[in-house]
Amino acid sequence: MSKKDHGIRAYGEAQAQQVRESKSPEELIKLLFDKACLLVRSSTESLAQEDHESYHKSCLHAIQIVLSLRFVLKTEEGDELSRSLFDTYTSIAASLLKAKDSQDATALAKIYKALDELRQAWTTMLSRKQL
Repeated sequence: MSKKDHGIRAYGEAQAQQVRESKSPEELIKLLFDKACLLVRSSTESLAQEDHESYHKSCLHAIQIVLSLRFVLKTEEGDELSRSLFDTYTSIAASLLKAKDSQDATALAKIYKALDELRQAWTTMLSRKQL
């Protein structure tokens, strides 16, 4: 790894740590939805441009985010909302994997819409929390 690459990586890690320390868990979840939406949009664009490497990387990263969101839910407490979100995130991750494998732009658009609706719900919740 070159000095430049090492410096860029160190900067990115420091910036990520700063974000984790300065944001509430709810804000971090909203940021993850922002990133997942961006990645699905990017994968759609990469597919249209036949950039298969970027397409697969974007899809896999989006899947990782959705599965991470599912992992942090407190489903063991029997909370109905957590259970529902767990099922929703599982469905989105499975659909995203299927769309990735079949290179289905229509399915990716539907997945983007679902993620964007969840992102908007978090945005609404955060704005009401700040009032």
